[in-house]
Parts: sequence; C-alpha cells; structure tokens
Amino acid sequence: MKTILYFVFCIPFILVGACKKKPSAGLGGSANLKVRAVHHNANIDSCTIYIKFNSSEAVDLSEYDVSQVLKADTNGNSYTVFEGLKSGNYYLFAQGWDPSISQNVKGGIPYTIVDETDISVVIPVTEVH
Repeated sequence: MKTILYFVFCIPFILVGACKKKPSAGLGGSANLKVRAVHHNANIDSCTIYIKFNSSEAVDLSEYDVSQVLKADTNGNSYTVFEGLKSGNYYLFAQGWDPSISQNVKGGIPYTIVDETDISVVIPVTEVH
C-alpha cells in the first residue's frame, strides 16, 4: 500500500520536473544584440532603444525592462549593444529625433533570439504624428 501511495504522489512531481521549459528571454545568456534605428535608409543618432523581455508586442514605455541611448562609433554609425541576453522573445522599441526632418520618430519590432551569438538588428522608425 505504501508503494502505491508513493507512486501516486511522486509521479506528478517526476513528470513536472522532466518537462522541458520554454526559453525565457532576459539577462544571463551569451547573446549580444547590436541595435540601430533607421529612418528612410539613414541611421538615427539621437535615439533611445528599449527592450521588453518575453514579449512580441509593444507595451507602455514604463514597462520595458532595459533602455539604452545610441552611441556613435568612429565611422559615425550610431548603435547600442544589449549584452548577455538569453534565447527567447523580445520586443525592441526605438524613440528619438531625426535632425534631417526636425521631427520625432519611433518604431518597434518583435525579435526572437534563437542562437546566443552576436546579432545585428535594425529597427525601422517613422515620424510621430
């Protein structure tokens, strides 16, 4: 009788422990996302990039997990790098200023990290009306 009760109570825990969890996006991995914002095929240099973990759609600006301002390299290209990300779903949002048209721009895209490597991502942005 004890053996039957043991199996009745232990089998669910064994089965739950054996289930493979879906990848959970966030910090703690080895992926590095190099992100640029582009408007009409031109890099935007005055921009903040926001990233939301475990999401494939836009959220309120206060709900993003991490944000970084773009930095210019020696060639004048502006980008930021989110380092140490795990595989999973992310939503990337960019908001900034396009000096060529003197207007605010914004845009976002969902992105899934499959392989934890160095990855380049471009976020297309458009005028804010």
